[in-house]
Amino acid sequence: MKILFLSHQWINNSHHSLYSGFKRIITFAAEKNDVTLITWGKEEAEHMEGKIRVITVKGSGKDYFFTKRMAISRRGREIAKDFDVVHSITSDSTFFLERHRFTVTFHVLPGVVKYHETKEKLFLFLKYHIIQKRAIRRAKNIGCVSTNLLEGIPEKYRSKAHFIPHGVDTEFWDPAQAKAPVTAPAGNYVLCVGAHGLDRTLMAEFVKANPSLPFVFVGLRNKLEDLPNAHYLYNISNEELRNLYAHAFLAFRPLEFATANNAILEALAMGKTNLANRIPGVTDYLTDETCIFIDTLKDRKLDNIGDRLLDPVALRQNAISSFSWNKVLDDYFVLYLQKEQHG
Repeated sequence: MKILFLSHQWINNSHHSLYSGFKRIITFAAEKNDVTLITWGKEEAEHMEGKIRVITVKGSGKDYFFTKRMAISRRGREIAKDFDVVHSITSDSTFFLERHRFTVTFHVLPGVVKYHETKEKLFLFLKYHIIQKRAIRRAKNIGCVSTNLLEGIPEKYRSKAHFIPHGVDTEFWDPAQAKAPVTAPAGNYVLCVGAHGLDRTLMAEFVKANPSLPFVFVGLRNKLEDLPNAHYLYNISNEELRNLYAHAFLAFRPLEFATANNAILEALAMGKTNLANRIPGVTDYLTDETCIFIDTLKDRKLDNIGDRLLDPVALRQNAISSFSWNKVLDDYFVLYLQKEQHG
């Protein structure tokens, strides 16, 4: 099948690591399909990255006015007729795509994600009213990475919307490939990766309640208050992050909101027990059989949490069977092959 993907995030311009983020679906799709990607770069160009034909529109810097996103979608419309499937892997690159001829994946919606900074709130407001509402109306099919996003699609268009989970690269996030981390503190440590949606107040409560247990934060832009058992890491390699997962005592994701969460899925693939909130978004990926939910703890102390750690082999198998990219791709192919619907 000839598939055209559109994305404003790719290897050269993404905040996710090489093996994380929804962009990874493109690499796995290219294993058995003829895949082209339109993204942005320093200049108009076309080249091969492995099995993927990459077309770049010229762009740089921030995209507060959606210039790069518009250019990607405009280029997509120009060549879409040459493909069996057109899939914008976020809503951002859909504006000029032909009505009822594309699939789109939603990751955020106002009312589902809860930003605190004014610029983030304004950007999401503008994106919804300029791009997302139009994408919802015009898409052939809509994939949502969580059920709370699915519920956020207006009722009029929900019949063409589907919950399809985010995937995880279980081939890279494999404990068998890990080594001893060089950046970790000695002994047991709790690992928290990423900052999106993080409940900083709840996190600080756990750090304070367990002063003898190191908490390792990867990529947390704004540090918590001065806490001696909090350790911060930045700009580590993908391989070192894998090592950190492999040797962590516990993976910790206290969140204010969630849709999909790369860190939860990566920890699961690495056979690690997640300690997380029982909130929408999280419960699409974790259950009482694959997670320790915070609401099951008597207090914030983790002295006896080791007795509740889950079977790492079973956790990894759950990630492979439910969230591997090949499984997610199978679900998307069902959408790709559906006949055109109007709504």
